Amino acid sequence: MKPGMKLAILLIGGLLVWGGIFFLACQREDPKERARAVAEKSLYSCVDCPESVNIKAVSKADSIFGRDYVTTEESMNIAMAMLKINEKVMQATDNMENFDFEDRSTSALMERQMSSLSALRSLVTVKDPNDKTQKPFNGWKVKIEYEAKNEDGTPYHSEYWFILDKEATCVVNSFEIPLL
Repeated sequence: MKPGMKLAILLIGGLLVWGGIFFLACQREDPKERARAVAEKSLYSCVDCPESVNIKAVSKADSIFGRDYVTTEESMNIAMAMLKINEKVMQATDNMENFDFEDRSTSALMERQMSSLSALRSLVTVKDPNDKTQKPFNGWKVKIEYEAKNEDGTPYHSEYWFILDKEATCVVNSFEIPLL
């Protein structure tokens, strides 16, 4: 074999190897997009009637540092949404004086409200204002606003929050916020 032929084979082989490595490195899916896809897929397994789900909006994946899943602004927005839900329940039940146990939509709304408040309490952390240390990157947060139907066919409007791991491959925590 001629020395020039050996060199050509080595160059072509090296080019193929490095081209393959570069191609595989560029093909990696963006974790933010993977987080959104995993969250959407998880939503369908979290609701009573997945075939009735109508997704209205999917947020961009937001990074989480430490265990601070919910910012102060987000917790205030959730509290305001819960206040509106509470007002609606109080109106529908005449301040809980005339609670109709047969009214499944009000009962389901109250259940979803209590569940979201419980989840919010477990996720909100008390922050030390003097602590300025940077917390490590811990994962992703995706919010999905959707409409669906309960198991009895009653339509509802909610927002589901999904907390995902660093690689955005699995859901670590999730909770629902009922909306009006």
